[in-house]
Formats: sequence, C-alpha cells, structure tokens
Amino acid sequence: MRSLILILLLLTFSVPAAPPAARVELLSIPQVSQAASRLDNAIAPRFRDTAAAVTLVLTMGAVRYGMDLTRPVEIHFYSFGEKPAMRIIAHALPEVKAPEDNAKFWNIRFHARRKDGLVVFDSEGVNGAFPSVPPGKNLKNGELLRGMIQTEAVQKYYRFASFNTKDPASRLILSGLDELLKQLKTAEVIFSADENALKVELAVRPMERSAVSAWMQQPLPPKGKIEIFTGAQTLAVLRLNPTGTLKEYGINYLLQGKKDRFPKQLPGAVTGFAAMAFRNTEPAARLAVEIAPSRSAPLRQEFGKLDYTPYPNWFQLSRQPPLFGSVSGRMAVLCGMDRLDRAALEKLFSPSVYPGQIPDRPFICIDLENPDRPLAELRFEKNAMHLVLQAPDSWFAGCGPLLEKPLLLPQKKQNP
Repeated sequence: MRSLILILLLLTFSVPAAPPAARVELLSIPQVSQAASRLDNAIAPRFRDTAAAVTLVLTMGAVRYGMDLTRPVEIHFYSFGEKPAMRIIAHALPEVKAPEDNAKFWNIRFHARRKDGLVVFDSEGVNGAFPSVPPGKNLKNGELLRGMIQTEAVQKYYRFASFNTKDPASRLILSGLDELLKQLKTAEVIFSADENALKVELAVRPMERSAVSAWMQQPLPPKGKIEIFTGAQTLAVLRLNPTGTLKEYGINYLLQGKKDRFPKQLPGAVTGFAAMAFRNTEPAARLAVEIAPSRSAPLRQEFGKLDYTPYPNWFQLSRQPPLFGSVSGRMAVLCGMDRLDRAALEKLFSPSVYPGQIPDRPFICIDLENPDRPLAELRFEKNAMHLVLQAPDSWFAGCGPLLEKPLLLPQKKQNP
C-alpha cells in the first residue's frame, strides 16, 4: 500500500499533466516545491535537496526572461518525445525591463514573448495566439497543482516501468499502470496540502467500449467479514470483480514472482472481496480473501499438502519471507512477516472483527488510529475512476526511498 501511495505522489511531480496534449497548472513553483519536500526521502534519497535545487535553478533562471515563477504558472505540451513541443505561461516581472527572448533548455530552443503583464515561452514550432487570461485560472481554493493528459499522446513516449527501482512491489504497480494507460482516454491529477497531510486526487476516464469501462459498470462484490489483529496499524478493504489481469498482478504483488508454492486453485476461487490488516513497524500482514463455497473443500485439500505447522489448519507456503495460509469456510487467509516471530505470528492467527464502519468503496485503506480520514479510496462515478490519496507527514517519515538514487543530484562519493 505504501508503494502505491508513493508512486502516485511521485507521478504528480514527474508526469506532465486537456487539450493540447497535456497541461499542468501550478500555484507557484516555490509553493509546490515546499509541499513536495515534505515527502523527504520517501520518493528518493535527498529528495528535499532535489526540490530545493530545482526551485532555485528555475526561479533564478526565469528572472533572465522576466518570468515570475512565484505566481501561477501553466505548462502546455503539444507533443512528446526527445524534443517535445511545449509552451510555458507565466506572469511578467515588471522590474525586468530588458529580458532575454531566446533560450535553450534540454536541447530545446525557446522564444519568449511579453504582453499585458504575461510572458509566453514557446519551443520551436509553437506559435499559437497569445493567451487572453492569466495562468492558473482552473486552480481552485487550496490546490497547488492541477493537470490533465490525453493518454494516447503520452503512452508512445513514456513508460512508468522505466523508473529506477528494484523494489518488486513498486515494479509490479508501475508495469500495471503501463497496461492500464492503454485503455484510458484522459487522466486528471490534483495536488494539495494542509498543515498535516499531502493529498493527491487522480481521475481517469477509460475509452468507450474498453474492457475497463465495461468492468467499472459491474456491481461490486458483496462485503464480507473484516478482521484485524492486535498491533495492526492499517486496514485495506478491496471489492473489485476479479479479472485475469487483476489476479495475475495481485498474486505477483503478494509473492513477488515466487509462485512455486502458491495454491494454484486460489486465483480461480476468489469472489473479489478481500481485507488486509497490516503493521508498518516490524512489518506483518493478514490478508483474508473470500472464496466461492464450491471451491472451499478442494482449496483446503491443496493447502493441506503444504508444509505442516503446529497450529491447527495452518500451513507454511514460504520460509523466507515467512508466509502461512489457511482455509476455513468461505475465507482463505494468508499471514506474512519480514522475519519469523512466534508472538507476532500468534497475533496474526487470532484476529478480531473490526468494530468500525467501512464505506462502500471498490477500495479503501484507513489508518486504524484515524479511520475517518482514509489514506486511500477508490470510487467509480460517471464513467470515471477516482483515486484519492492522502497521508500525514509522519507516514512518509517512516517510508524507505521508493527510488534508489537521488533525482537530478550528483552522487555522493563514498569514503575509502
């Protein structure tokens, strides 16, 4: 779950986000950077330094061209690739009387025009009409960034899986996003922040008659029993009609590609309801998946062929990392942890029913100490898929880096 939230936040700052092909509006470069720096090292090592360096270079460099990046800014993309066609619209700095009007960035030549208190920075081949309204007109109260992309224009040149991460869960999610992108028409993103949390809202609209569009119209699977264990900090509840693709990515996410001991009948038995309680400190998780009644007995027999444990009806799927499984009635349960701990394991095997209320959502993830403000929730509304992610600064402080190397910064030399 942490990988998912971090990836979506990273994409907010890295994907140009309707017409032309893509557009992004920012309240100001320093304000967006300041909020992004609160991710600290959760995105990449020294991410706070990256945000500060980018802000300094952009704001000081823009002065040469009379652009004020401390006020709203718009960036339009007309094409992508090695030399994208793009336009930057910013407020003019009145004190700069003789700004430069030609520049070269990222091997792209730009030409600046100034009129009515605005500056337009066009790349080669872009020569549209001068804007009649100032940038940031679509930003609403509290929003730091708002963007939209026409996905067809982006997917030819951009692959999420190209991010430099070796984390198996992150790689699987990024690969899944590449597959999803092929069936989408548009994607919109909104980034905002308050004193305690960062928030990303993502809305994607599938193409008409696409498999994703048809899948979204189906009724949600019924809600089953939701349980937690002593020490659990987070609870995620999933209600999605199982497709072959979802099953494949779900299994790979859980087992990180190690399928040799995984019960082969389980993917075909699931109904689409699942609940997972997990502990972030000293990681441990308990995943309960609802199965069709007709598949319970055959699945129980398959589990029974796995390694024996002294706990009745519990069997071991993996020793490293430790993973255990059980089938009882309409539920198949998997329990795992980073390292084997008998006391922690017995807590996973002895759950209690969650006493709170869970809203009807295809997916929701809550902090059990603050359940009224979900960390993530998914909704299907008006043929659009809405994913809202929000987490406090303290949550990011407990995350390891999603990417292995600093972004846009030189590597620190190791002392011999």
